[in-house]
Amino acid sequence: MPVRPTAFLQQSKEAIESIFCRADSLLTSQILWLAAAALALALQTTLIITHWPWPDEYQALQLAVQAPDIATLLEWLRYEGHPPLWYLILRALAHFMDPLDTLWVAALLFAIPTQCLILFASPFTRTERLLIVLSEFLLFDFFTISRGQTMGVTLLVLAITLWRSRWLWLVIALLPFCDFLFGVISAIFVLLKWREKGLWRPGIALWFVCGLLAAWSVRPAADVVTASDMMRFEASAFMWLVKLSQLALPFQGGISPAWNTPVHPVATVAWAAFLVLCWLATRDNPFHRLMLFGMLALTLGFSLTVYSLGLRHLMLVALLLILLTWLARSQGAKPNNAFRIWLVVIALCGLGTAAIALTRPFDTAHLAVAKIRKLGLEGKHWMIVPDWRISGLAALSGMRFERPEQHCMLDFVRWDHQTDLLDGKRLESFLRGEIERHGRSYLVSNLKLIDLDDEVVAPLTTIPAGYDGIDYHLYVVGRDAEEKAVSLPDCVPVKRPLARF
Repeated sequence: MPVRPTAFLQQSKEAIESIFCRADSLLTSQILWLAAAALALALQTTLIITHWPWPDEYQALQLAVQAPDIATLLEWLRYEGHPPLWYLILRALAHFMDPLDTLWVAALLFAIPTQCLILFASPFTRTERLLIVLSEFLLFDFFTISRGQTMGVTLLVLAITLWRSRWLWLVIALLPFCDFLFGVISAIFVLLKWREKGLWRPGIALWFVCGLLAAWSVRPAADVVTASDMMRFEASAFMWLVKLSQLALPFQGGISPAWNTPVHPVATVAWAAFLVLCWLATRDNPFHRLMLFGMLALTLGFSLTVYSLGLRHLMLVALLLILLTWLARSQGAKPNNAFRIWLVVIALCGLGTAAIALTRPFDTAHLAVAKIRKLGLEGKHWMIVPDWRISGLAALSGMRFERPEQHCMLDFVRWDHQTDLLDGKRLESFLRGEIERHGRSYLVSNLKLIDLDDEVVAPLTTIPAGYDGIDYHLYVVGRDAEEKAVSLPDCVPVKRPLARF
């Protein structure tokens, strides 16, 4: 006889509950539980220490350390769109250690205490806690990759941990200094406290003042060019849905693993699974559902009208779902099977990503720098096209690169220029003029330049991409021309290079 849908659902529910019950019974042993927690923390630590940062991570470090003073740093950040708190932390750490160590040290200082809060202070079962700390979101994207989001996630988890304490309001007030979306979540927390009739006027005043200061710090410069404009991203509802799919199944790239790429082959359908999950996981709390779907709607509207949000931004929606479930559980809510199944999926994705990260570098800028030095080209005149991949190369080598169209030298991205040299023939024509001005020089690009005259630009070597997908192609420009002494002004005056590698 065929199994009725209701009977199948009941059997499935009982099977899931049985599996989690058995797992939890194993972890009732204090020795096994502490061993499992220690292994999870050891994995997190190893991933952080062995991680090779990608250009965006180095960019933040360069701004923080190379700004001659705080006023200059604040001015530079008007081209970044990020509040200053993360940069000030990196700058402070750089006073006590080699600047290139600050990224992994900062990540470790935030990641381990936060993972411990989840493991030992959250209301989830022990099995669920392990699945959360091993998830793709926390294990890799939030905590292995070192950026302001790392600090913001720590504050979010700390806020939920301190939910019944007045110290919560200090954490809520700090959230807008992490980034815009953290400010949005801080507003959600305020609404949740209002719903509970738990508002505290001094805390609200502090949050409001900090929000205004954070907003003032990110006011854009008059000549800013956004990353979306510079890289010619096209915002669309479809692309938002593709990114949303990666919240349901966050093993980036899918069958062919590649960070920050759609989940193949389910990128166009998995978003529906995540929306269903959000609906089911909040079925007992309509206000939580309103907050969660309101956050989703805001990210869609912002992506279409202001700036195309990246996957890392949308991942905060997945974290918000976990935090709302944390609150519901602390108030006596029962486990939700859809949520539990998702925890298994995202933990498996996290472990899969960890396996990749431990067997190949995330970024290969260090290999490109080593190759440049091996070829004896470190002291030569170098150009970079496009310039948004410069930061890792410059931070690790101390080299400076020409931004060709502006004929100035830089070692981090200044988001004030949109290049016209991404077209091969236009680039070839431009480089002919560079050969006349500078003689033989060298060029690095993440683009493979094809069908160009070898007399103008010829390949030297290619450093294959790491997990982040960024290739480093090295070229010689005007290989038969004589070298000339080149002296160009700085695009942005800086304090000092970071190189140690």
